[in-house]
Amino acid sequence: MKLSLVALAMVTTLFAAPSRAETLRCGNVLIQPGDNASYVRAQCGEPSAREQITEPVFARRRNGTTYQVGTTTREIWRYERRHGQFPALLTFEGGELKKLEYDRSSRS
Repeated sequence: MKLSLVALAMVTTLFAAPSRAETLRCGNVLIQPGDNASYVRAQCGEPSAREQITEPVFARRRNGTTYQVGTTTREIWRYERRHGQFPALLTFEGGELKKLEYDRSSRS
């Protein structure tokens, strides 16, 4: 009985769906986190919308209080896709694609 449970666990692990990062297809090229902004723009064209967000960056003192040490800027690009597909939202920090997700709250 114990051996069959171990075997079942091993088989389940082997056939488990691997987690995959989100990708966006632009023509015959896949865009994925780590790509730089100029490469994405060259492959996908200009986004339909852009938003720039500046946020404070904080550090923590030894006594637990925090203080602002600077700011960081994120840029969010929106790409409309074919009819019936969710729009793609690409988040860049420092010119690098950090996050790629799909706006499931609306359809193009």
